Amino acid sequence: MSYDVENYVVWNQSRRALENFNFMLRVELLFDIPLRSVKPFTRELEYEHVQEGGLNDYVHMRRKPISKPFTLEIERYVTGAAIDPLPLGTPLVLPLMLMVGHAPNQFIPLWCARTYVFTGCVVISKTFGELISEKSGLLTENLTISYQELYHVDNPLYDVAGNIGAE
Repeated sequence: MSYDVENYVVWNQSRRALENFNFMLRVELLFDIPLRSVKPFTRELEYEHVQEGGLNDYVHMRRKPISKPFTLEIERYVTGAAIDPLPLGTPLVLPLMLMVGHAPNQFIPLWCARTYVFTGCVVISKTFGELISEKSGLLTENLTISYQELYHVDNPLYDVAGNIGAE
């Protein structure tokens, strides 16, 4: 059997690492928001360690209740749009989708390389960037969004289907 032939049934999905500059946030499946940056986000559960009674060589781990909200911090460009897609304090009805792809125009939901889905979202703070009259730049706002659940969806057919939408 020759091992130089590529196996099309099982293959390494990690052949091509994702670049960190092709991403987009979709809000309420209606607004595509250009972002400047996304701060690192995590989903972390807290556990307490309980020593087993009578035997001291084993520790049980028990999950604690969640003590602080999970947050997503983004920096976005302020546009002249009439509708603010992320109003302060309003719970979002549909999940936020952060899509990451290999090309800047590959943002078809669940067809890009990876999609992060945030459910139960509420914008809890907004901070606007500074305005400087001595140099030009784009106005930004920093948003902190609390969420309840985080899911990530990898497209298993991304390498097979090709670069959908790539030029």
